[in-house]
Amino acid sequence: MKGPILVALCGVLGGIGLGYLTTPGPRAEAVAGFEEPLIVHGRGEAAEARARLVALGLNPAPVLETGPPPPDVALLFRRDLTAIESQSGGLVVWIVDFTQAHQRRALRVGDVYQDRWRVARITPQAVELRRQREVRTIGVFASSGIEP
Repeated sequence: MKGPILVALCGVLGGIGLGYLTTPGPRAEAVAGFEEPLIVHGRGEAAEARARLVALGLNPAPVLETGPPPPDVALLFRRDLTAIESQSGGLVVWIVDFTQAHQRRALRVGDVYQDRWRVARITPQAVELRRQREVRTIGVFASSGIEP
């Protein structure tokens, strides 16, 4: 009973192996005519399309070279905030930071959060961030506004 199954299995595997080994490679003409596709940035394509429309006599809107505005620091801070802890040296804010070993980082008054935003004051209900002359008071229990 096992003999015919074993013979059939060996025949199928032998056929697959023989087919793999005897398959010819691509022809030299086909490989020589192959060109790598160009990866073009979307803004470049938009600028070229605008130039073609101008050549046709149409007046399209200009291509914007600026990116989207940065997200609000309050949204980012509320998203990253995990705890406010009372320690002997005062209050400490714990945030998510994937660059750290335990993926969390403690912020004390005077520490930099991100984008030059510095922790100016910590209360149990709010954290005050400063950057040059900008001041943002971020409520701890307010909704982050970002979907998880």
